[in-house]
Amino acid sequence: MQLIFDGAATHWLAELVKPEHRLHGLYSAVEDTVAGACGYCAGAFGMEEAAAACGAPLLKEFDGHPSIRKLINEGYTILNY
Repeated sequence: MQLIFDGAATHWLAELVKPEHRLHGLYSAVEDTVAGACGYCAGAFGMEEAAAACGAPLLKEFDGHPSIRKLINEGYTILNY
C-alpha cells in the first residue's frame, strides 16, 4: 500500500504530522505507507517546502505528477478520495 497526497490534500500532510493535531494518531498509524506528495500540486498550493520538511518526497514522474500508470503496472489499485 502507498499513500500519496494529491491536490489540495498536500496541505494536510503538513498538518497531520503535528502531534497536537486531532488526527495525528491516525496519521501515525499509516505514516510508513506515505510515498510522497504530488510535486505539481504541492507547488500549486505552496506546499513544496512543507512536504519536504515532513520527509515526504515530491513525486514528479509525469508532467510533475505521480505516474498513475506506473503504479497500476506495479499491481496497485488506485483509490481516489
